[in-house]
Parts: sequence; C-alpha cells; structure tokens
Amino acid sequence: MRFLFALASIALPQTLTAQQAAAQQPYSHIIGAAVDSIRGGGLRGAIVSVSGTTRSATTDSSGRFRIDSIAPGRRHLELMHPLLDTLGIFVTTPQRDFKAADTTLLVLGVPSAATIVATKCSAADQTVGSAALVGIVLGAETDSPVPGATVSVEWMDYQVGKKSIARTPQRRTAAVRDDGTYRVCGLPDDLSTGVIAFRGADSTAVVGVSFVPKLAVLSFRLPSDASTQPAAASSDTAAAPTSRRPRGRAALTGRVVDATGAPLSGARVALEADEAVTVSNEAGEFTLNGLRGGTRGLSVRRLGFEAVDMPVDLSSKAPQSVTVRMTRFVPVLEAVRVTALRDFGLQRVGFTERRNMGMGKYFSPAEIERRNPLRLNYLLETAPGLRTGTTAGGHRYITGRFGDCVKYFVDGVRWFGGSDSDITSTPDYWIPAAELGAVEVYSAGLAPGEFFASSRDGRPCTAVVIWTKFKLRI
Repeated sequence: MRFLFALASIALPQTLTAQQAAAQQPYSHIIGAAVDSIRGGGLRGAIVSVSGTTRSATTDSSGRFRIDSIAPGRRHLELMHPLLDTLGIFVTTPQRDFKAADTTLLVLGVPSAATIVATKCSAADQTVGSAALVGIVLGAETDSPVPGATVSVEWMDYQVGKKSIARTPQRRTAAVRDDGTYRVCGLPDDLSTGVIAFRGADSTAVVGVSFVPKLAVLSFRLPSDASTQPAAASSDTAAAPTSRRPRGRAALTGRVVDATGAPLSGARVALEADEAVTVSNEAGEFTLNGLRGGTRGLSVRRLGFEAVDMPVDLSSKAPQSVTVRMTRFVPVLEAVRVTALRDFGLQRVGFTERRNMGMGKYFSPAEIERRNPLRLNYLLETAPGLRTGTTAGGHRYITGRFGDCVKYFVDGVRWFGGSDSDITSTPDYWIPAAELGAVEVYSAGLAPGEFFASSRDGRPCTAVVIWTKFKLRI
C-alpha cells in the first residue's frame, strides 16, 4: 500500500543571481519534519531517502531532518520506519524537479488512523465497527514473518438492565499473512481489551490495547524451536509429574524506578506463565534468566505502589532490557465508588458468574469492606478449606485444611513463588489489604479449569483467586 504526500516548497531570500548561485552551489537541499499522525508528535528515528541518490537522513527526537548535497534532477522522497512496516504501508512523495541552489521545506506524515482504517477495511467491516487492529507477527529468534499464526481479540458486550447486566461474548480473529502482517476489522472504536497471538499450542501473553481513535497498532513475537529446551516440571506446574515444561534461553534485565526516576529496591518482578521471579536490588536492578522467547507479560509489584503489567519481547539472541516506572498507590475514595461500577468489574472478570455457580467461597468488594482485614491472610483464614500454619520463627501462613497445597492467581494470572510457608513469596506479603477488590477460594479439585493447579505428585491444590481494585477498575 503506497501513500503519496505533496512537497511544500518555499523560496528563500537570495542575494546572488540564479546563475551565480548555481555555479557556487550546484546542489539542492531539504529541511523538513516527519509527523506521526497516529500516536501524535514527531516520528522519531525515521529514515528519509532521496530516489536516484545515496542521500538520506534520520529524523531526530522531534521528527526533524535535513538532507544536503542533492544532485539536481526529477526525484521523489521515501519515508521508512518500523511503524510503517507494521502497518504494511509505503510513504512516498510525488515526483518533482530538484534544482541547483533550491532549498525545500517539507513535512512528511504517517497517514491518519481514519485513512488507514478506510484503506485496510471493507465498507461492510466498518459498518459492524469503525475501529481496526493492525500489526505484524514475527518469530522471536528469526525475525521472520510467521504466516498461519492467528491474532485474536475478545471482549464482552454488556447491556445494563434494571436488575441485571447481560453479557455477550464477542471475538474477532485474523490470520497472519505471508509478509507477517495482519488486520482485524469491525471493532468498536471505544473498545479497551486484550489481544493474543498464537500458533499451534504456543501463544503470546495477552496484551492490553485501546482504540483511540479508531486504530490500534500492535506487534507480536512468537517463539521458535530455538528459543526453548525441555526442562523437568516443577512443583508449580499443573501438569502430571511425567510432563516436561519448555525452559527458555532468553534473558531479561531491567531497572525499577519511581515517578522521579529514583531506584526502587525490593520490588517483585515476575514473568507471566514462566516460573521466573526475582526481587530488585538496592539499585533497582533485576535479572531473569531461562525465559521462553516471544511476547511475554511482565508483572512488577512493590508495597505502596501501583502494580505494573507490561509486555516484553524476548529472544535468546540477546538480553532484553526494560525500565519499569512505578507510581504511588492511592486507594479509591469510598465517596466515588459506585455499585454499578463494581458490578461491571465483577461481571467483566467472570466473578459474578462463578459465584452464581456456588462452587467456592466468594468475598465480594462489599464483604471485604465489611470485614476490613488488615491483610490478605486474615481474610483467607476465615474461608472453608483453609487454615493457618505457623513457621518455626512464629510467622503465620495459609495452608490447606488437610495439609494440601495452595496455589494463587492474581488478576487472572498464576502466581509463582516459593512454598506456602515462605511468607515473602506469597501474595499476602506483596498485596496490601487496601488493594483487595474480590477474592475466590476453591477447595482442592473444585476450581474452574482456568484456575486449576496441582502439586508435584499430581494432587489438586486449593486455589485462591485474587482480584485487585486496579483490575476491577473500582
């Protein structure tokens, strides 16, 4: 897909005659800027090249560039940037004559979201929904397209009645084409949801996305065989003892800082769906090794700060490095909480539906407020199927009523860590009571499929499902 943009020429004041200028300055020059019409601001790191020459320039942090010593002739300009590759479009200018001693002022731009949606999606698709998701799926190790992979967008449509909220599951999928690009059309333009890419039995993390306005651009990395190697199953896997979990060869390093950029020590850093957990040191630094390649979900928590969940692209070819910026946790004031908003949040994560089935013990936001526990464990010890144990050092911890294992899920994601008696590895240590939104407890063998976990010897564990106020948006 090729987009053409016009050149804007401005004649600059000259004190020499045209013939004198041509004799002294036989080249043409361009001063310009590249604009990101989708995300706003300048398009940083774009390459602007002049056809028929070796002349080019890279835009600075503001999107500005300058190209000198352009030989006279009829030429066009090309704009290159990873965003354009992801969109699957080419941006060029119309042909024009470049004359000696000319200086041209030029503005290049990424096409607007509305233009891209109108070009990528059919009229029928836009009738269903005016927004679209576009992007590219590449191999984590090969950087090559992954044709045949699938990108899926799922969400719930809600219809609020006088006494209930009706939910209708919605799903849109798209196959990745030979060049690695994909597009999902017919989406609501006010949608905020999660997107996942998968091929066969493997998948990426669920990546959050919002369509503001009309278009979201999202790239994924899927692992290849070179990114993993077999490893024995641990006690935290839900599979049978004889199964083997792939162990990765990728590494992730990073730094955790506060809003001012100061390092934060003691932050828990974990990678979703991998048994990789560590704590940031005094300099805020952390390292995770043995990770699977691909787009993975990174979760960072520290007492007194809002949790951070972000996607990271991992590969065994080189360690990835990230900076995680955390802000202070501010509890929502009781005066601004609305019952309908709570109900919507509980419906969205499936809490209400599971509670209606009655297979476990459910602590709603109202119940948690009524009990006002000082910490999570004080709430859990009142649930059937759980009891309080005490370490040799006198610290209390939660275990199964009959000594069976307890596994945790926080905001729908499995919580990996040490044993139940290791108090520094459990959610009770990392999630303040002020962050608790809702809690579900299922006795061993009664947990829904998405929250099922077992011990090393294959026995089912008691499942504790914790929903934070941030996840419920209350």
